[in-house]
Amino acid sequence: MYSAPVKLTITLVISLLAISSWALTFADYPAKSVKECLVSGGNVGVNIGLDAVEGANAQQMYFHMELAKKGFLPVFVVIENRAADSVIFDKSRINYGAAGSVTSTPPAGPEAAAMFAISAIPIVGVVASMDIIPKASEIRENLLKKEIQSATLSPGSFTRGFIYVPIPKKSPRGKIALRIPIAKAGTGENFDVNLIL
Repeated sequence: MYSAPVKLTITLVISLLAISSWALTFADYPAKSVKECLVSGGNVGVNIGLDAVEGANAQQMYFHMELAKKGFLPVFVVIENRAADSVIFDKSRINYGAAGSVTSTPPAGPEAAAMFAISAIPIVGVVASMDIIPKASEIRENLLKKEIQSATLSPGSFTRGFIYVPIPKKSPRGKIALRIPIAKAGTGENFDVNLIL
């Protein structure tokens, strides 16, 4: 019939096919526009929409884990540039805090900057620091793949993806204020879009 090496090869191929069929598959989150998001706002021609993925079933569908139980709220972000100039979005500069701590019009001056720095925390490398997920897991890879990336947006373009905002594990999350800084590519001038979720 078959020689020993051929039998071994067939066995390995069947085993690999069986293992690959066990691999996790992750549903894609709907590709929403800013108008379709639960919360939206804008400034200087840049519009931003936010959708929180809060339900346990939805978190299981898109991430294969209940992130809220681990202390994180996945927030879908869409940024659309309707301005005449290119803008820069740097995800490492997003700040969050309890509603009321991120003001809609931050006051000017060094004292105001220091006050804001105390009241809001940057969202930096949240997924990378998640010790709750093994480094090589498919779940971790999915979280990183779905995370929004920093980008330069030309007029008429957009970017979208998730941020993972830390929340209390055992108590209601309360309102979260997000400050999303945007910079004009030509001048470096900064402005914020402030939203409450």
